[in-house]
Amino acid sequence: MKKKSILFILFISATLFLLFNQGSSWGQSTTDANLPAANLQDYSDENSTTLTTLEIIARSLDVLQDQLKNKEEELKSVEVEDLKISIVNEMNELNQRIATLEKNFEVIASGVDLKVFDREPKKAFDWKDELQDLFGPILQELRNATARPREIERLRNEVSFYKDQILNMENGIQNIQDHLEETKDKRLKAYLRELKKRWTAKRQQIANQLAVAQYQLTERQKGQQSFFRSVQSIIRVFFKSRGRNLFLALLSFVLIWLLLHFLYNYSSRIIPVRKSKKRSLYTRLIALAFHIFTFVAATTGLLMVLYIAGDWVLLGLAIIFLFGIAWAARQAIPRFWEQAKLLLNLGPVKENERLVYNGLPWKVQTLNFFTPLVNSELKGGMIRLPLRDLMALHSRPYHPDEPWFPSKEGDWVILADGTYGKVVNQTPEIVEMVLLGGSHKMYQTLAFLQQNPNNLSTNFRLKVTFGIDYQHQAVSTREVPDLLKEFLLAQLTKEGHGDVLMDIRVEFKEAGYSSLDLMVLASFSGRAAKDYECLSRAIQRICVDACNQYGWIIPFTQVTLHTATEKEKANQLSHPPE
Repeated sequence: MKKKSILFILFISATLFLLFNQGSSWGQSTTDANLPAANLQDYSDENSTTLTTLEIIARSLDVLQDQLKNKEEELKSVEVEDLKISIVNEMNELNQRIATLEKNFEVIASGVDLKVFDREPKKAFDWKDELQDLFGPILQELRNATARPREIERLRNEVSFYKDQILNMENGIQNIQDHLEETKDKRLKAYLRELKKRWTAKRQQIANQLAVAQYQLTERQKGQQSFFRSVQSIIRVFFKSRGRNLFLALLSFVLIWLLLHFLYNYSSRIIPVRKSKKRSLYTRLIALAFHIFTFVAATTGLLMVLYIAGDWVLLGLAIIFLFGIAWAARQAIPRFWEQAKLLLNLGPVKENERLVYNGLPWKVQTLNFFTPLVNSELKGGMIRLPLRDLMALHSRPYHPDEPWFPSKEGDWVILADGTYGKVVNQTPEIVEMVLLGGSHKMYQTLAFLQQNPNNLSTNFRLKVTFGIDYQHQAVSTREVPDLLKEFLLAQLTKEGHGDVLMDIRVEFKEAGYSSLDLMVLASFSGRAAKDYECLSRAIQRICVDACNQYGWIIPFTQVTLHTATEKEKANQLSHPPE
């Protein structure tokens, strides 16, 4: 049966693997086939915007290059050193602006981020770089998860910044123009015209940067989807690539675990040493080593699947998880050692011994990671405890005749609180009793034990005290007990209790204040437990019938009145009380 189950799991996993691969290729081909037809108009609009932006940048480049040529010619004609330095600085600034525009032109025209070409292959081993390679994909995934909103926010800030700069530049240009219109000095006008020219050029440069930022912001916002579609896209991509790898890795872990357990259970049926009821230390060592090997093999299979799939993100997370387990295990080595001793049957709790848990006795069936404890006298009398809960307990060998519970279902009991009834249900949590008349009463199992139940179904004895008058003192110790015993035996047999009556005795008990007391000791079989109270009343009744039969007088409590003599009266009169 287990073999068929494993084959079925293998078949299902292979089918799912094929479906995932086929579904991924289908989804890709369908998307590639439908994308141009569905987004033709959007593509045309996007291309038009791109060309417009490129034209703006190209015109800006022409202006800057013309300004650079003018500066070069101006530099040749200038002889003053300070002025040369100023012109060189302006040329450097123009070169930087030209380089920035050329880079923006290249990025927009190609549609490719140029940062990908800045990477170089690593040649020397560096453990820091290796750690970065291992955990880099994980951090990159976290960055990618928020890349789009962060990029949009950055572009919005840039657009706002450039707009503020353009506004300030326009105010400055307007002020310069006002000064030009107001002044009459030709030299001042020449300086103001030069200043206005530079500010106009700077304004154009900022306008170009604003156009690039607005274009990039528009492009980012075009690709932004609704939250629901984004979640759908993430789930779709996850289950086509990383989700599939995770599923296959977990499936390999489960399959290796089941396969090794199947082989171990199969070997347990063919190896003679495993057939013994009491497992030896050697057998327990093999079982412990098997559990460790199973975990290591299943974990190795999981990591190998992620390695073969090339999923470094999941592989890195799995390694981090395993390192976390190892670090936690370092602190818990003493506890694990104590649990290992329990598994090897070397601890305070041993197999096939008796222990007390939550106030109830239990038999340790088999020590395992979840140890079954059994009490055969309770319905549902099996619980499974983890090893950590067993570490605080102690077991002991038990005798075969030891009781596991004071009653069984169907027994009649009397509790310390006076409750008399039949046990109809007893579990590890509750004991249910049916009282005379049909009412039900519940006790928690531990509270039931604390009531010291007297089980009548295992035979019981009735003790009845009966008194006769002192005038029968001469025959009260021998004759009356014998006659009363014969009368009780005859009447109980006549009333149908002879088959459950095991023994009956009548003995003289004591000389009481007003009667001579006799003790009736009647032992009954457990089959008469349901008639416990009825039999007690019957014995009292038969004792009264015996007194009527033999003429014995039943005494009652007497009050003796003492009459004072004449002498006592005289003494009381001569010495009146003070």
